[in-house]
Amino acid sequence: MLEVKNINISFQRNIFNNAKIKFYDSCIHAIVGKSGSGKTTFLRSIIQDSSRVQMEISYNEEVISEKDDFVRKHIGYVDQLGSYFPNMSIKQHFSFYAKMKGEKISVHDINEFLSRVNLHHVNIKKSPSVLSIGERKRFLIALALYCDKDIIILDEPTASLDKKNIALLKEVLLSLKDKTIILTTHTQEILEICDVVYRIENQQFECEKNDNDKSKKENKTHEIKNYRFSPIKYFQYKTPIQWIQLIGMIVISVFILAQSLPLTQSFLIANTINPQVTNQSSKEMIFLRNRSGQLYSIYAPAYEDEIIQPFSKDDMNKIKDMEGVKGIETFTSIKLFNPHNTEEAQNMEVIDEQENSTVYSVDEGSGAPAIFPYYEYNDFNKHDQGVYISSWLSKIYNIQVGDTIKAKFYVPYQQYVLGDNPYRKISYVLKEVELKVARVLSDEESYSSIATDLMIYVPDNIFNDILNSVDQNDEEIITPGIIRASEKVDPIPYTVDEYVIFVDEDYVSDVYNAILEMDDSYDVYSTYMTYLEADVMQREAFQTKLISTGGICGIGIIAFITIQYFLMKSRKEEIELLKNNGIKRKQIYQSILFENGVYFIVTCGIGLLLSYLYQSYIEDFTNVLLFSGVIIVISFVLLCVNVIVSQFILKKKKHIKKIRL
Repeated sequence: MLEVKNINISFQRNIFNNAKIKFYDSCIHAIVGKSGSGKTTFLRSIIQDSSRVQMEISYNEEVISEKDDFVRKHIGYVDQLGSYFPNMSIKQHFSFYAKMKGEKISVHDINEFLSRVNLHHVNIKKSPSVLSIGERKRFLIALALYCDKDIIILDEPTASLDKKNIALLKEVLLSLKDKTIILTTHTQEILEICDVVYRIENQQFECEKNDNDKSKKENKTHEIKNYRFSPIKYFQYKTPIQWIQLIGMIVISVFILAQSLPLTQSFLIANTINPQVTNQSSKEMIFLRNRSGQLYSIYAPAYEDEIIQPFSKDDMNKIKDMEGVKGIETFTSIKLFNPHNTEEAQNMEVIDEQENSTVYSVDEGSGAPAIFPYYEYNDFNKHDQGVYISSWLSKIYNIQVGDTIKAKFYVPYQQYVLGDNPYRKISYVLKEVELKVARVLSDEESYSSIATDLMIYVPDNIFNDILNSVDQNDEEIITPGIIRASEKVDPIPYTVDEYVIFVDEDYVSDVYNAILEMDDSYDVYSTYMTYLEADVMQREAFQTKLISTGGICGIGIIAFITIQYFLMKSRKEEIELLKNNGIKRKQIYQSILFENGVYFIVTCGIGLLLSYLYQSYIEDFTNVLLFSGVIIVISFVLLCVNVIVSQFILKKKKHIKKIRL
């Protein structure tokens, strides 16, 4: 027996005041009353808690403390509209309840239960929406029968039914002799088959009819059933539209993640400070030449010697007198590769302090090591007259402090200046040079060269000694061009006509731009200015990409929120039905949380795969943790947006709803 007492329900007005009612086993109970008397409100109060409802429920003389568990195990509820799970077919409804019972149900068994309510003709693969309201109500009764619910609650089961369907419903109710049936109705045909009829009067239940034979009907001992709701198993119950919406959200999320990868790369580039920008030596050095003829490529200091011509004395004096100029020095390099054939280079021997020798075959042409001068003004100058090398040279050829570099270098010897040709011809000799390494310079202190990172730095006086120590015993490199030039003019000693200007760091930009304006044939190069301009361009490129990506992703997020909004809107009825089936709110939200977890794992997994492929494409895995972190953070933010939208749609309204009483 089901007993409900101390019933107090209030919605804007008192509906029940300390009322009580009893429902007997194996009886059909009807509750009647005027419209608005509280019939529907009372039935819904049995299956769902509310802050406006107080009641004490006992079943077989045992007080029910956990209403959700009681409803899930014992009560089947059918509302006026015959509400069903919109995300399930008829077959899936049975499958869902079977999984909660820990069972499997066959198509044959489903048809058997449907036949018991005169629905043997329906297509179980279809949604219950194809059924009429009367058929839906009988279908829900069939579900309650399969679940072996002891109590079946029917709210206005004859509403919207014709006489034929009322007759069918009457037959079904009479066949449920072992169930406790509670219904509300105004239909006389149904009242005639009821064992007990209660009328609501003055906020109380008044018994008008009681054919219950207490002497014959004792409280039955019902088998304890254990229905388990699994969020993981429930995940599969979705309509095709809901699957499309979920996949659409994942696709949009992956699109947003894909947009974040080049944006992250652009951010890294824009915020990477090249060591040469902060390098004091590079910052204060401006390279300068007076070019003969056309400029066919960018100016690389010390690597296009034949197109250089002397400066006029007046212009040189103007440069010397510019504010911020600390000094001007000649500048060139001594190369390990043949300047007349850049694919030809000499071998290099490295001798360590234990006299162990390693010979390297240098086959990288213009990328081979070269000797450069350093000066009094250079920040890294320790005034020890030592030979320094770049960190790259040390890494590639495993050269350490104390090692000796020995090789034949191409040293400029003579030049032929042709009156009708803007270019001078330079002859070279192969001269053996031995240099003992005193220091390995870091990228932050050594000045750099466009043409090579493999730099050997020697004091400018030692560098000039190498240039001036060429004699007739050294092997001169003769080329057809040199032979033709020698037939026209006599050679003159080689002169260094390229310069490096040392400038106070506050005046680098002014001096750089002033020289550019002096003459179109003046080529100026500053490592600092080049990287500084590149940094400005990279930041501007990042800002442009940020705006465009932000706009695209903004549209994506709006689409994402819209899809999630309508997805959760479509699930409100489904979630309400779960509550009516005794599924706790906590379990329902666990189900939504599980779906969000699946979304996050799938989205994040695809995003991380895209990150790996993108880094493979740009051939740079140095920032793998950063890229992975960006993917995870954006995926988490999208997950939070997902959760916020879900909570917004599903939260309880604070205002008082109009409830049909």
